[in-house]
Amino acid sequence: MRYHPFLFSLIGMLLASCTDGTVFHNYKPLPKEGWERCDTVCFDLPEVKEDISGTLFIGLRTAAHLGYRDIVLAVEQAGEAGEICRCDTIHYALVDAEGNALNKGVNYHQYESLHLPFRMKKGHRTTVRIHHLMRHEVMPGITEIGIRLCTP
Repeated sequence: MRYHPFLFSLIGMLLASCTDGTVFHNYKPLPKEGWERCDTVCFDLPEVKEDISGTLFIGLRTAAHLGYRDIVLAVEQAGEAGEICRCDTIHYALVDAEGNALNKGVNYHQYESLHLPFRMKKGHRTTVRIHHLMRHEVMPGITEIGIRLCTP
């Protein structure tokens, strides 16, 4: 029996699009002029119906020729009253020792952080806030920042 290659492509796309265990996944665009140090990107997470423990991933999309070797971000998890429950620093290496990009892409490169532990309590709202910790006041070339929250 001969199967059509389109059928395998369709099945592969459907399986890849499954979001089993993903509680929240969203990206936000950053200004074309650049991401200012004082600009904090906030993700307001929906209220959950039960306590959850999961993993938070921070996604970063950059222009193909950014001009930086690495990027450092601060990630804060804040409760309803604005209190910081957890704060992490993430380091993205963008190029290797020879200056070659670690990720491939045509118009942009995409990076995802290692997993960060994450907890939310039933009935509470949580906000994830992200800002850069780079020396420059404005970081041009970072096009989007996003988060993905997964449960086991």
